[in-house]
Amino acid sequence: MAASRQMFRISCVMLVGLLCLSVTAPAWGQFGDALKIAEKLRKEKQERERKEKEKKEQAQPADSGSKTDAPAGARPALGGKIVFSASPIDPAKPENLVSEFKAGDSIYALVQTDKTWRDLLGKGNEDVKEIQVPLDMIIDGKTVDFQYITIKNAQAIDSKLLVLEIAPDPAKMTSYKDEGFAYGEGKGRRKIGPDQYTYNLGRLSPGKHTIKFQVRSYGDIFSAGEFTIEGDDYKPYAALREKILQEMLNVGGMPKAQKTDAAMEAQMMKLLLNAGWKNIRRLVIVDKDWWLDRHSGGNSAIIGRHIAAAVAAKDADGSFFWSNVTFQQNRLIDGSYGVLEISNTGVKRPIKEENINK
Repeated sequence: MAASRQMFRISCVMLVGLLCLSVTAPAWGQFGDALKIAEKLRKEKQERERKEKEKKEQAQPADSGSKTDAPAGARPALGGKIVFSASPIDPAKPENLVSEFKAGDSIYALVQTDKTWRDLLGKGNEDVKEIQVPLDMIIDGKTVDFQYITIKNAQAIDSKLLVLEIAPDPAKMTSYKDEGFAYGEGKGRRKIGPDQYTYNLGRLSPGKHTIKFQVRSYGDIFSAGEFTIEGDDYKPYAALREKILQEMLNVGGMPKAQKTDAAMEAQMMKLLLNAGWKNIRRLVIVDKDWWLDRHSGGNSAIIGRHIAAAVAAKDADGSFFWSNVTFQQNRLIDGSYGVLEISNTGVKRPIKEENINK
């Protein structure tokens, strides 16, 4: 069989050689043109496949369970722990701590570390004004959420504690309403914290589950803790999430602008209007710069770049909302970037009209 394949290859090489010797100069030029067309078609096919892959990835739910408890090589918690309670926790005097809950219970947490956030994640830099705390939520051994809480409060940056509300009574929320903290968004444009956590809890199947939280950065786990929760019906958490989102209407406004570029903002507005948006009240770019999209992560080839904006508008029923909208540019063969396009529109988040310009 191997000998037959070898003979076939030799025959093909000889045939190609004879053809090359026999073609005239004009014919050879036509052959070169054909190769260019074939290469163009191949690259167009690759681009279509890439876009289809991206659409499939964006369609996957945040809790798809695609990640494991901790990446290979992750080191155990370095002296910190996360504790839990069914009632709000006083950071100065944690009491009534538990590790077992029933479905529907309120859930609060306190992250404790052996160093300040400035020392742990800010390298002790006294000039640091913000600290991003990377937090995992792991259900039954699968990571269903990984996102950042940004600490902007100077006193909190120099603290060894972080109040974490998981499934709180909306009227008793404190840290989630505190403008000294910013909560990153993941898939589905749900914010880390009660928004994302109650969404995940509300999707649990009847029975008993183990929930773990950990602060993880570059393989180091600075703080970790877990609890079990059991019940026949987890839907109350879905209902609780709606109440939490309604409560957050009374807090703050749109995300802060991280980049000002009048020409880019005008382009974005034009694309939104062409896409059917109406009564747009405000648009702010919420990324400091472009994010590079790579073929397969790491240092692989760059295939494009994207940047996000928060857009507020008036809905058909007279209410107001804002959404995160991602814009992208594909990278061209010559290394430049193509036209700006809308690649993803997040969920509508209700907002009071008076909070739009806050």
